[in-house]
Amino acid sequence: MTLVELKEAEQKSLKESERLEKEIVDVQEISKKLSTMTADEYFEKHPELRMKFDDEIVNDNWGY
Repeated sequence: MTLVELKEAEQKSLKESERLEKEIVDVQEISKKLSTMTADEYFEKHPELRMKFDDEIVNDNWGY
């Protein structure tokens, strides 16, 4: 690998590390609140899941 390629790989690695650190904080926050969290509180942070579940209910597609 060239020096430029190594620098690019380093930058990608740093960005991925930052993303993972944020995800860890989110998971830790959710795990602390999980026992008292309502579905509405969860869906506020994850609106895409609310849409998915609402679509399944509307289409009577329980699939379980």
